[in-house]
Parts: sequence; C-alpha cells; structure tokens
Amino acid sequence: MDATNLIAKLQGDAAQSLAALSVEQVLSKPVEALVPEALARETVRMGLEAWLKSDTALTVLERIVEAVVNELQREKRSLKEVLSADIRRAAHELLRRPFSPDRRLVLTIIDREPMREVVRALLLDTVLEFGRKASAPVAGVARGLGSLAKLAGETVKSRSGGLGSLVGAVSGEVERQVEKRAVEYVDAALGGVFAQLADIISDLRKADQAAELRIAAFDGVLELTATQLARELMNLDITGGAKVLRSGLEKWLANSESEKHLEQVARFVLTPDAKRPAREVLQEIGLLDVTREVATKQLAAHIQSIAASPEFASWLSAL
Repeated sequence: MDATNLIAKLQGDAAQSLAALSVEQVLSKPVEALVPEALARETVRMGLEAWLKSDTALTVLERIVEAVVNELQREKRSLKEVLSADIRRAAHELLRRPFSPDRRLVLTIIDREPMREVVRALLLDTVLEFGRKASAPVAGVARGLGSLAKLAGETVKSRSGGLGSLVGAVSGEVERQVEKRAVEYVDAALGGVFAQLADIISDLRKADQAAELRIAAFDGVLELTATQLARELMNLDITGGAKVLRSGLEKWLANSESEKHLEQVARFVLTPDAKRPAREVLQEIGLLDVTREVATKQLAAHIQSIAASPEFASWLSAL
C-alpha cells in the first residue's frame, strides 16, 4: 500500500479500527504499568510545584471566580428553582438516612475553647437580660409609690440622703448579684449544653430529629437566590484563600515529610489494583464500556486529524 492510500484510509474508517485496537491494548495492561506509583507521586509533586511557581495561576483563578459571580448575578431565581426536582428529592432521601456518629467523636469536634466562648457569651447574655428584667420591679418600687406616699418619700429623702439613692443602691446591688450568679450558672451549665448537643446528634433515638434538622438546613440553602450566592462568593475572598493555600503547600513541599505523605497516598490509591488489568478494574466499577467508547472516539478523531496534516504526509514519505 502506498502512502497516498494509507493516508486516505487513516482519514476514514481505518482510524476507528486503529483507535479501537490501541485502546484495547492499553486496557489489557496492568494498572501499575499504566500508572506506576513513582510516576503518580512525581506527577503530583511536579504539578503542585509548577502551580506554586506560576505568576499567572492566581490571575486565572480570579478570572474564573469573576465569571462564576457574573453568571450567578444574571440568574434571578432561587437555587431551589434552578436545581432539578429529581436532584432535590435525591438529596432529601440521602439526608433522611439515619446517621448517628459516636458521641465522643461529636464532643471532640464541638467542645473546643472558641466554641465554648461563643456559647458561653450567648447564654450569659440571655440569662443577664432575664435577670435585669426580673430585678426591674425592685428599682421601680419608689417610682410606683404614687401620690399617697409622696410625702413619706420626701421625709425619707430629707433624713437619709434621698430615696432615689437608696433605691439606686439596692437595684445596683441586685444587678451585681444577678451578674455574679449568672456567670456561675452559665459556667456550670456549659458542659451540660455541649453534652445535650452531642446527644441530639449522636443518639439513635433522635435520628429522625437530626435528619429533619439536616433537611431544614438544606432547604434553607436552596432558598438562597443565585445573586445572594454570588455575593457570598465575593465575600469568601477565594483568591486570598488560594494565596494562603499556596503558602502552606510551599512549606509542606519543602518539608522532607511531604515525600513520605505523597508515597503513602499513591500506595493507598494504586496498590490494591496494581497487578490487575485496567479493563478488569473499570469493568468492576461499571466504567469499562463508557471508557472504551470515549477513548476510541477521541483517539480516532486525533488519528484522522494527524493523517490529514501535511506534516504527517512529509513524515510518512521520509520513511
């Protein structure tokens, strides 16, 4: 077969059969031959290092965020209206599934000093407000004496330095006592509050209640409009977060421990199926047919494109 006929065939159906043959050859190889552990580890490292050294990576990220924000701002509907009803139903079904994590795990996560300070402040503010309202009648005794007791009040005022001073001192002492007792009460109750939170989250008997809370939170998110979501994305300062991430990754990669961590991840992902043919692994997870179809189609298109190029004809004639 001469070069002209070969080029013509490769621009037609022959490209499809050649692509299919190539894909089957690849699928027959073991996973470790296609993705060696050392290659996977080094590829991840090189990719991270290249991103960290890039002067334009953050600019690209800013451009992507800006495009997403602009698209969201053009959308006036709520997320509930945008999201498919089938997806919403599936999400509700997923959120309704019983899930009760270990109580100790929950406490380990939520019972932290910053969280304690927030809850303590909220409780203390509520208790103090209640205490102030409860003690208000004490301060209002003199104001509520009425005209009948006015003369007596003036008499006491002239003899003792003023009824207002007396009442002010009493009410001030009451408030101080309320504040003192409130602080003691809240500090004593704080542990119980976190214990009850852990019980609500982890108690199997309250799994339905916890599921309803998850669904309510999900539905609350869906009530947001796309415009509101766009505003929150801007408030997130994703670019600033990326700068922090880059700084952290730079320090991590400079640490000798990073090589060990990358090796552990690569081994965890690749070792279980390293000796098995890629075809077998893909078949097991239901992706063989779609992988074969997409890979063959894309490769055939590339073969046809290459065969149609003058460079390929020149290369072929030089053989």
